[in-house]
Amino acid sequence: MKPEKHHPNDVERPPSRILRDLHWAITSPALIFSSPQVLSLVEELDLSLIDVEELQEFITPYSRYRVGEYFEGLVLYWLERIRKLKIIAQHQQLFVENQTVGEIDFLFEDAAGELNHWETAVKFYLYYPHENQTGSSFIGPNAKDTFERKRRRLFEHQLPLSKTHFPDVAHRVAFVKGIIFYPPHHTPPSQLPGKLSSTHLTGLWLYHSELDWLEQHSGATVYQIREKPDWLSPAVCEPGAEKLLTFSELKQTLAAHFQEGDRPLMISALKRDETDCQEIKRLFVVAENWPE
Repeated sequence: MKPEKHHPNDVERPPSRILRDLHWAITSPALIFSSPQVLSLVEELDLSLIDVEELQEFITPYSRYRVGEYFEGLVLYWLERIRKLKIIAQHQQLFVENQTVGEIDFLFEDAAGELNHWETAVKFYLYYPHENQTGSSFIGPNAKDTFERKRRRLFEHQLPLSKTHFPDVAHRVAFVKGIIFYPPHHTPPSQLPGKLSSTHLTGLWLYHSELDWLEQHSGATVYQIREKPDWLSPAVCEPGAEKLLTFSELKQTLAAHFQEGDRPLMISALKRDETDCQEIKRLFVVAENWPE
């Protein structure tokens, strides 16, 4: 692989976003408990050895809009181009009597020659400590999605598919990354749902009416609204970069947004110094009627 090119004067410049996203996709803490097979595969990535142009070209078909597809493309690049594993199938539909019964994300041979079936996902859930129509306390920005619903689908439907269609599979793994967002005014739960890793990444969420809390308590100086599929790695920006908003500009932008609709927005809160700005908090801002 050709290394990423650096100018002699930009030693401190952070890696490009696609490299940061690749690193995040592979090395960030799991949202669902990882198996020993996953932990043995994951190693610290040397980003300087990766050809950014090759990676960008590889990822382009996966990076149109959907965060899950973008994440899956990054995982495929890692398995195929970095780990050099033999991919047997990807996105393979399975049929019984000419009826589609499901789809397998990844089927590959590991270094020991054993067959692995992986289902991949990147998920973002907001902890909602009150009774609600979903029956869950871990709800997606789209309230139709909950952690328990995804867990059931992974372990009761998707992973068992290979038992019938690929009985030689030695390892069935849910490779799931993501972030759980907590409201700052409530105590985190004393007990997590089954299979939700206690070492998961965390952020916070606020109702739009609570936005002033952010300026008073976050320590941030600038903000960036994250648009899909740019929901993965922490924001790293140089001063003066596009899309950086002051708190006043953020308030105006969100007021206009929630006047027209109720789509939750992911935001990075960053602290700027003389050389760059680093994300110090990730959050969702939701409409007053969420999660109804």
